[in-house]
Amino acid sequence: MNLDPEADRAWDEATRESNRDDWTRPNSRRPLGGLRAIANVRDDELETLGRAGLFVFSLLAANYLIRPIRDEMGVAGGPKHLPALFAGTLAAMLLVWPLLSAWLGRRAGRSSLGPILRAQQVMLLAFFGAFQLVPAEGFAWTARLFFVWASVTNLLIVSLAWGSLAGRFTSDQAHRLFGLIAAGGTLGAIAGSALAGVLGRYAGPSPLMLPAVVFLDIGLRAGRRTTATTRLSRPDVDPETEASSSRPQVRGGLYLACLGLWTLLFTTTSAFVYLEQARIVEASIHDPAVRTALFARIDLLVNVLGLVMQVVLTAWILKKLGVGGAAAMLPAVTLVGMIALSQRPTVATVQWFQVARRAMDYAVARPSREVFYTVVPSRELMRAKGLIDTAVYRAGDAAGAWAYGLLAAAPGMSRAAPTAVVALSIVWIALSLGLGRAMKRRVACNRERNYSA
Repeated sequence: MNLDPEADRAWDEATRESNRDDWTRPNSRRPLGGLRAIANVRDDELETLGRAGLFVFSLLAANYLIRPIRDEMGVAGGPKHLPALFAGTLAAMLLVWPLLSAWLGRRAGRSSLGPILRAQQVMLLAFFGAFQLVPAEGFAWTARLFFVWASVTNLLIVSLAWGSLAGRFTSDQAHRLFGLIAAGGTLGAIAGSALAGVLGRYAGPSPLMLPAVVFLDIGLRAGRRTTATTRLSRPDVDPETEASSSRPQVRGGLYLACLGLWTLLFTTTSAFVYLEQARIVEASIHDPAVRTALFARIDLLVNVLGLVMQVVLTAWILKKLGVGGAAAMLPAVTLVGMIALSQRPTVATVQWFQVARRAMDYAVARPSREVFYTVVPSRELMRAKGLIDTAVYRAGDAAGAWAYGLLAAAPGMSRAAPTAVVALSIVWIALSLGLGRAMKRRVACNRERNYSA
């Protein structure tokens, strides 16, 4: 992924030329003032931006209603069983993904989100009924089953949602608009976590599944209209030739392999942090309702901070640091936060480390990660992204969980886990910067070919 200075200069020149074209093109009207100042939004992109924001808002609201239930079920099933649950989640993902990949291949050109969202609604209602009827001796196993199911489906739905957006926006649009679309998701996450915090304390975990079903239905309807609107906004692009004409191309598997490694490092370190959270919270808080409220409060703080960053800073960070530098901010926060947690392992430290790390993920790292995918040809995007965001993602979870368990059980190795996270974070930073340079070179070369043609 080495680059030469000529590629960087070509990128800068292509970007300046693209900006000039945006203002001089006859069908490009002057954008709205506020959105223009934040993210250079054009008038003809406003409707698509609004629908995409509602789409992600609804799915994230449902996700954040389900998330504290999953976290509580992980604790209720026994924190000592969490490594096994991570392994079970990976096994379920490896079982489901080949079937899902074949199904996606048969549905080429058609939306796959509708049937998947409907299936999740049915399963949520089934779990809600099960938690009302299951006897006490079977509750732990039901909780573990829910943990695995929620870990698989929530991840899958968010991945497919962002994949459908990445496949319908150009790299330039993604740089400008994905921060605002992610802000719509953060508003949904705030709504979901706030509702979970109130209902979770007074009604318990399982009733949170009912409003999640409603939000999934809203997301399904918004998603259908989003994809239709986006296609109409690019009528000059033939869907069959889009991968080779309007979107930069990636040749070879090295770029996708590095994206997979980036995700693997992210989830491995996340597993270490998650298990530290479970250990500290279980030792400090014994009431399940209070634990559920704590998890919901963390979610709420994460999303309030993330929203402010997405609206005010994300587009600016992507512009100033580039996509590689922006992606490197998450491993930097992970490195510093894990050192702090090793020195002061309290609930307060867990809370603020999780808030800082996850806000950085949602506000900066996730938009950066999705921008990386805009240079992947459409014919490869959904399968490659789906594989990375599901099987590779959960492989990192499982690897991190088992590594954490082995290090925690070894005598005299209490500080080995933080040290491992610090080392992985350094590699992760270097990889982020390398991916940014690789993407910049590919976009610049592709634009040069288009201009010369």
